[in-house]
Amino acid sequence: MNRRWIALNLVLIALAVSLAWLLRQHWLEAQAHERAIFEQAARKKNVLPPPPLTPPKPVTPAEYIDVASRMLFAADRNPNVIVDPPKPAPPPPPMPPLPSYFGQMGFTPPTVLLSTQTLAQKSYHAGDTIGPFEIVRFDHEKIAFKWNDQTVEKKLEEITPKEAPPELTQPVAARPQQSQASQAKSLGDSGSKPDSQVGAEISGSDFHACVPGDTSPAGTVVGNYKKVMTRGLMGMSCQWESVSK
Repeated sequence: MNRRWIALNLVLIALAVSLAWLLRQHWLEAQAHERAIFEQAARKKNVLPPPPLTPPKPVTPAEYIDVASRMLFAADRNPNVIVDPPKPAPPPPPMPPLPSYFGQMGFTPPTVLLSTQTLAQKSYHAGDTIGPFEIVRFDHEKIAFKWNDQTVEKKLEEITPKEAPPELTQPVAARPQQSQASQAKSLGDSGSKPDSQVGAEISGSDFHACVPGDTSPAGTVVGNYKKVMTRGLMGMSCQWESVSK
């Protein structure tokens, strides 16, 4: 019985070995067949040359402008230069007070009486300057001044003082009053006038006109004449009146 089992086992072992050898043979044949097919296909395939190499594109700085402008750690590399806005021009200086108006005289050329806070009353013509102002033109209603290339036109009543200036309310003699004997000597029997301050006689009256440029206040007595200033529709008027009248 044991011999039969041993013989059966030997037969089975021999059968297993033969199957393994057959499997190996089939596997080797399959590998050889596969290798032959690949080699044959490789010999029939046309080998193409490799494509030509494309040369690299030259570098242009404009392609890297974003890198420079967006660099967080170097803000000064920003190509957009920030220009400071221009400083505003300084405001023009304020215009000083306009001269005060005291009247006109119809001489040739016409004369206007003006004064300022620092200049006494005096006669001026068109084109003259009084302080920082230049007299452009004037008539019986308006007067125009030029200041800093600007023309300022005002009505006469706008620059006429509402009250008489101090020298008009406090008359002071222009020179020491002469004695009656010296006055008579200077005037003579004909009652002549001193020509330095008293102007020509007004036709048909006992009054004399004021001399242009006379800045003596109202009430001034010169010789036998007294200076009188009155305010009318045309402004201040000036004349000399005989004291003996």
